[in-house]
Amino acid sequence: MRRVANYAMGCVAVLLIHTNSFGQNTESSLTLKESVIDNMLADYNSGGDQSRLFNSPKYDAYDKTIKGSAYFAEPAEFTNGNVEYDGFSYKNMQLMYDLNRGSVIMQLPNRSSMVELVSDRVQSFDIAGHHFVRLDAFSTQGSSSVPDGFYDVMYSGKTEFIVHRQKAMQAGSFSAEATSMYVKVDGTYKNFDSKKSLLSFFKDRKQELSAYIKDNAIEFDADKEQAVIKMVTFYDQVSVAGKQPLLLTVNKK
Repeated sequence: MRRVANYAMGCVAVLLIHTNSFGQNTESSLTLKESVIDNMLADYNSGGDQSRLFNSPKYDAYDKTIKGSAYFAEPAEFTNGNVEYDGFSYKNMQLMYDLNRGSVIMQLPNRSSMVELVSDRVQSFDIAGHHFVRLDAFSTQGSSSVPDGFYDVMYSGKTEFIVHRQKAMQAGSFSAEATSMYVKVDGTYKNFDSKKSLLSFFKDRKQELSAYIKDNAIEFDADKEQAVIKMVTFYDQVSVAGKQPLLLTVNKK
């Protein structure tokens, strides 16, 4: 951030010299200076300092004889995505997410090289319509059994629902995607793997939730993630309202 501040100060100095050469500042010239500075800083943040990404370690691709895919989303190919790295936001980068290594992979502009972004320096990234955030021991203090890594934010409201996704490699092939689901309730992340365990976190609204699930024929095992999204969304609604709202029928898949 100090580099950005120094860069901005340099911009101001140049512009002040330029403006003073024409005499007294006017309102229009001040507006022009502000606009130019904003544009220069935007250029610096978005493109001028991408070297921090390009200097990441080289990514070693898997042997082509390994069956299956190690990556998130299908087809397994680079796609446009956004990443927050070292506190800087970079848009429209070519990204893939390696679920076996838990790493974000980026294709360089020459399209002939790939780098593996340093996970501890990645705050978040967006790919294939999903928003992933990095959680570690510091950000999950008070929560149990939440390993360091990237988590898919499926719902974020008063309650938060996140999913940890991973794949393993065994006997020359990649496994199917395995997931671990968590909800953040009262500031603490809690792991669950069934409807019963999820409802145990919402005892204050368990009756309303059970009725909502039954009335809307929500099948937890058919599509767990979508079922949880509907449940926590409803829970937040009744919690904020302080009473049960009208039950809305949800579309079945």
